[in-house]
Amino acid sequence: MIKILKTRDYNVKLKATIHRSGRLGFTSDTASTLSLSNQSFVKFAIDDEDDNAMYLLLTSKEDEDSFKVIKSGEYYYLPTTLMFESLGFDYKKFNIMFDLIRMSEYDELLDGQVYKLNKRILMRKERKNKE
Repeated sequence: MIKILKTRDYNVKLKATIHRSGRLGFTSDTASTLSLSNQSFVKFAIDDEDDNAMYLLLTSKEDEDSFKVIKSGEYYYLPTTLMFESLGFDYKKFNIMFDLIRMSEYDELLDGQVYKLNKRILMRKERKNKE
C-alpha cells in the first residue's frame, strides 16, 4: 500500500535544551506538539549497548521514576539538574541540545510516547559582565 507523507509531520522540529541551571527546557513548538501540561510526566531511558542513545518517555502517569513537567509562564521544563550531572553532562560549559525523534515502535513496550534524544553540543558563549 502506498501512503502519502504529510508535510505537517515534518515541519515542526522538536527540540529541548539543557539550560545553565540543568533544567531541560522545551521550545514552544515542542511543548505544543507534545501537548505538555502540568499533568504531564517524563521518564528517561538509556541504552546499555549504546552510550549515546537516550530516550524520553512522555506519560500522564506519575511514579517514582518520572519527572513532573513544570510550567513557568509560557515555558515548560523538567527539573533534571541532578540527573544530567550524574550522567556527566557539562551543561555549564557546553550548550547541549536535543532533537526529539518519534519512536512509536517503543510506545507499547514502555507505556507512553517515546522519543529518541539526538544530542548536539556547542561551546557556550562567554557571558559578559556588566559593570
